[in-house]
Amino acid sequence: MFEPSLISFASWRRVLLGAGVGAVFGAVLTAFLALTGALSIAPASMPAARVLAESLAHACQQLVPWLLLWLIVLPALLRVRFAQPWLALVLYTALAIVLIPRAIDVTIESTSQLVAVGIFALVTGLPIVRANDVWLPASFLVSLHVVTVSVAGLPFGSSAGYGVFDSRLTGDVLLTGDRMGPVFGIFGMLGLAWLAGAMLQHQRMVFAGTERLWRSRRDALTDFAFGLAIAAAAVSVMFMGMLVTQQSRVAGVTPSISALSASLTTSLPAAVAMQCLYSYVLVSVLMLLVRRGWIAVLLATAVAISDHLMGPGTTMFTAAGAGALTLAGGVAFVATGRLWMPIALIYGWRLFEGPVFGFASGGMVTAQSWFRQDILQYTALSGGVHGPDASVFGLVAKLLMAGAVIAFARKERQ
Repeated sequence: MFEPSLISFASWRRVLLGAGVGAVFGAVLTAFLALTGALSIAPASMPAARVLAESLAHACQQLVPWLLLWLIVLPALLRVRFAQPWLALVLYTALAIVLIPRAIDVTIESTSQLVAVGIFALVTGLPIVRANDVWLPASFLVSLHVVTVSVAGLPFGSSAGYGVFDSRLTGDVLLTGDRMGPVFGIFGMLGLAWLAGAMLQHQRMVFAGTERLWRSRRDALTDFAFGLAIAAAAVSVMFMGMLVTQQSRVAGVTPSISALSASLTTSLPAAVAMQCLYSYVLVSVLMLLVRRGWIAVLLATAVAISDHLMGPGTTMFTAAGAGALTLAGGVAFVATGRLWMPIALIYGWRLFEGPVFGFASGGMVTAQSWFRQDILQYTALSGGVHGPDASVFGLVAKLLMAGAVIAFARKERQ
């Protein structure tokens, strides 16, 4: 049974609520700073359309470390049997004060900014504790970033002020927030504290209907995590094969969160677009015609191979590899009726192939990958300058990933 709604109506309502509150919060804070003389603002020379077009990518990069806390750290703490869930929230806030400045690569020298980071973590963690809801804080952060950075030109976290307007902050660090921006200043802290009180006062209205979403949210995260795990295992096999056969060697290892956050704004949208096209649209339409999921997936795989063969600079390995990815994503979609696992498979492949293991992806090399690799032999095994996507190892790894998904699908039917 397919479940065509990827995000429920209740979640969309909280996305809009968070985005609206973030936009209003940023606008009010900017206006208040201007009225108190702490902010001078003037139109910038850069085209507004260009600035706003780039704003979402920068906002998503700021969102990555917080998502790691909201989706992994805080849920893990909530599973610990504390006397009260608020103890988990307090511990999560302390961890955020330690981890966030390192994750966004900002040196905080004042105690007030650390307190501000803690208040921000506390307020944005409330929806997770009260309703297991990440949509509200995520949309709030993205919207707040767009308004303060991309429109007003104020700094926010590790994002310098670069927006539709040029802004200059003057005054004490407590007021301006220094490098972290005014959201982490005294006025920002007071505003965030007021938001926390408003959420607790009107939590029945803000979090209405969340109890029905716990299972679907858990299933979605399980699908996504399983897809990432399969992709990570497949790329790891390819990585070990390249090293054992001396097709490449590791020149260095430098773990970096920035490489992962950059992939979130490039590879993830591409994975969503690909799976919406091949799985959600093509497989669904073919299933209406042939009435068999596995036949629809095979036909969609053939279409993907044909599309890539007609593209310039493609080889039989790149076309077959694209078909293997389409096969894996299509089987996962038919098995679960959701796009979470198919998206995770494609995104996970690109994430671990480039930003983590440092392979060339489509001929492009990630600038800040965790592993720095030197290609020793430009053969069909390594893929040469095109990377593993045009190699025997890459094709074998993708077929192994497709096989793992097929095994999962058979288990789901039993």
